[in-house]
Amino acid sequence: MFVYHLSDDPAYGERARSILKAIQDGEAAVTSTLAIAQVCGYMKWKKKADRIPAFLSLLRSMPSMSKVETTFADFVRAREKMGDGGDWRAWDDYVIAAQMERSGTKEVYSNDSDFDAIEGTRRIF
Repeated sequence: MFVYHLSDDPAYGERARSILKAIQDGEAAVTSTLAIAQVCGYMKWKKKADRIPAFLSLLRSMPSMSKVETTFADFVRAREKMGDGGDWRAWDDYVIAAQMERSGTKEVYSNDSDFDAIEGTRRIF
């Protein structure tokens, strides 16, 4: 969602902006240091690193959005959630799902369909 907003994505940018507006207006939300790092890395990779300061300012302007730290325990739980037949290409999603579980969050704003296969998460976008 953050990437679509920051990159003015023609397909998903408007939906991302409406979600962020709801959060700015007080909707409770959670993100993690892993997700924040992913966004910053993506923006750097796309040669849009100049947008990172605006992204961090946006996050700071959202008091209703909790920012949870990524812990080693999140990685351990992600591996447990993944099981023996898990798809390693979705590793980051499993870590995020473990963080969601830890924070009591059931829904994720994402259009990444990999979340659909992770028990205990419900994708919204």
